[in-house]
Amino acid sequence: MGNNAVMSKYDIKQVQSVKKFLEYWTQAMADTHWFRESILFHYTRDEMIEEIIKEFDAPSNIHLVAKSKSTKEVLGALRVKIRRNIATLGRWEPAVPLMHRNTRVGEALIEEAFSLLRGKNVHKANCMLKYSFNKPETASWHITLYKKCGFKQKGTPGTMLLAELSKIKFSPFEVENLRFIDGDKVPIGKFVDFVLKAYASTAEDRDIHGFDPYVSKREKAMEVLQAIKSGKMGFSPSECWKVALLRKESAGFVIAFMPKSRYRPAHGVVANIGVFPEFRRKGIAYVLLNEIHDCFKKHRCKYSYVGTPKTNHPAIRLYQKAGYKPVFELINFEKMLTTPHNFTNQ
Repeated sequence: MGNNAVMSKYDIKQVQSVKKFLEYWTQAMADTHWFRESILFHYTRDEMIEEIIKEFDAPSNIHLVAKSKSTKEVLGALRVKIRRNIATLGRWEPAVPLMHRNTRVGEALIEEAFSLLRGKNVHKANCMLKYSFNKPETASWHITLYKKCGFKQKGTPGTMLLAELSKIKFSPFEVENLRFIDGDKVPIGKFVDFVLKAYASTAEDRDIHGFDPYVSKREKAMEVLQAIKSGKMGFSPSECWKVALLRKESAGFVIAFMPKSRYRPAHGVVANIGVFPEFRRKGIAYVLLNEIHDCFKKHRCKYSYVGTPKTNHPAIRLYQKAGYKPVFELINFEKMLTTPHNFTNQ
């Protein structure tokens, strides 16, 4: 691992018992802000514990604990999920108590994980941070740690916005000759065309969304829309797939779903919303949002949730006009563990 002096202080081992790992993980995570207090639509302690139990027995996954060699105190914990030769670090992990964050235990845990991952022929490691809007200080230690360990920021940071549907006051707004049709009248391939046209057909759009293959590449766009249509993301009836027609010509669309979660109030997620370049600045997106809000309310949702790149200022202004408030920011990181010519399964 290249640092014997550091490793002489720690004893890092894989944990084979879910009960023991939960004990260590709980101790290591105790100082994390969302772990201590409930934050609406953030992670919750019970949610993460349920996830750990569900995924623990997958044979490829890794569960590490770092203990002091002298006192046996738990200094940190890290779990890594492996799917298709890609590893994903647990949320807000390595989990390290505040009093130990000025040591190199975080780096030691990640370096040990990298060693194990290379032995499993894993090509890439990912991690993501979701932190309260305009409070990057809560994530600064992890951001610094990831960069020290060779992770690079992937794409543009995102902004997540939330609207409480009962408090939205929609300003009456009409677009002449605009009407809507539900998704059961439109093939899914057409919706893929709509996504690409709305998110990747102009240079400005590509500057904002080009890093995201799920809205800029046909195969990936089809993959995510099929997942939504099949219900993998949540309930998504045909009325959650709307096309806006202006004088009988397709002008924009919206796609949404309603996840089920024991840890969050009933809510809908706006997965995609777009207006085609030649129809922009007419108010169509605003009316589309109101349409999908009516759908959410019909199904007794209390909130609407949406995300967009932080640089997508027109969309953020639209959502705020429609009653949304920024609640979280997201940053994705990745690290290549092998060189491209060694890839065998991409």
